[in-house]
Order: sequence, then C-alpha cells, then structure tokens
Amino acid sequence: MKVQFKEGSFQPPEISSSVNLPEQIAIFGQKFSLGTVKELLEPLQRAFASIAGSISGQPPLKVPIPGDNKAKSWLLTTYLDKDLRISKGDGGGVFILAKEGSPLLD
Repeated sequence: MKVQFKEGSFQPPEISSSVNLPEQIAIFGQKFSLGTVKELLEPLQRAFASIAGSISGQPPLKVPIPGDNKAKSWLLTTYLDKDLRISKGDGGGVFILAKEGSPLLD
C-alpha cells in the first residue's frame, strides 16, 4: 500500500483555568494563612480562565504538507481484521492501528 501525507494537525492544549491553593501552609512550625493571597490572585485567575477558555476551545491547527517525495511512504500490512491493522513502514517502523469505534479502544 502506498501512503501519501497531505495534511498534519496539531490539537490545541487543554489548559486548566484554576489554581487551587490550600487555606494555610506551615513553614518551620509557623502557620500562614493564604486567604489574602487567594484574594489578590482572583482577578488574575479570572483573566487567565478567559484566555485558557479561548485557547482550549480552538479547532485543531491544520498544516498542509508539500507534495514532494518526502511526504510519501509505503506500508506493508502484515495483519488485518475488522478492528486492527498491523503494518511495517519503509523506514522500519511498525504501526498498530485500531479502527475508530473499535472495542479495542475502550
């Protein structure tokens, strides 16, 4: 089987929008309350949550791959059934591919 790669995609990162600080910390036996620090960080955390939401909600970034020979390859399929394909590429790599929706992915 000949394979030609025409497009790649990058999934945007999942960013947590909250920072969980403990109510207090102890340093050398002294307890310090972090309530004031939490209050000071609240506006910054709201702004960060807004930015994180817009970044995490973006669709994948699609990048076209030029049509030169570098993007071409071949695969030799050594095993195939309705859910699984095992192939070896021309570079020596082994690919184990499971079909979307396959119970193997559960």
